[in-house]
Amino acid sequence: MTDTSVNPLGKPGEERCPDCGAPVPGGRAGCQAIWDNFSLQVTADLRLGGVRDLALDAYCLQHLGRYCRSAKSYAAHLTRLCCGLEYAANPTIYAAIRRWLDGRVDLVLPEPPQDLGQVTIASLVPSSTPEEYLAQVQVWAGNVWAAYSLQHDLARQWIQAALESPASLRKKSTNSKK
Repeated sequence: MTDTSVNPLGKPGEERCPDCGAPVPGGRAGCQAIWDNFSLQVTADLRLGGVRDLALDAYCLQHLGRYCRSAKSYAAHLTRLCCGLEYAANPTIYAAIRRWLDGRVDLVLPEPPQDLGQVTIASLVPSSTPEEYLAQVQVWAGNVWAAYSLQHDLARQWIQAALESPASLRKKSTNSKK
């Protein structure tokens, strides 16, 4: 049985986004337009609130030249994608990552994988329910995460560093005094 929840990348000769490879009219601009429309839709529909963060990090990790130019932005999206998938989108971890990266951290921009995943923003099919849409985004994010498999340990190390950073430890102790 074929999985119809996502579309495979298009046919040879179709116009594609040069970043993620999605078959979209307009190439990079067309792909960005799909993202912009998706982002507006999930922002407007409160039932889709949990989808946006996961999708944002997947999209950014497939469009490195625009969204992951620095080591900090790369680390942000890689660790957040890890958090969204492996740590059930734990808000405490998301907050620790943000505080950690808001401070001074010495990071080296790793070499990204050659293949950034076969499922893209263009693979999403409009769904009748938020649950179906979330399932599609999870397939997409999972596919991107799998493409970054050689950096899973790095993402987990960075999350640990975020949780152990002085900013996160100060925040924890301030909350525990309340």
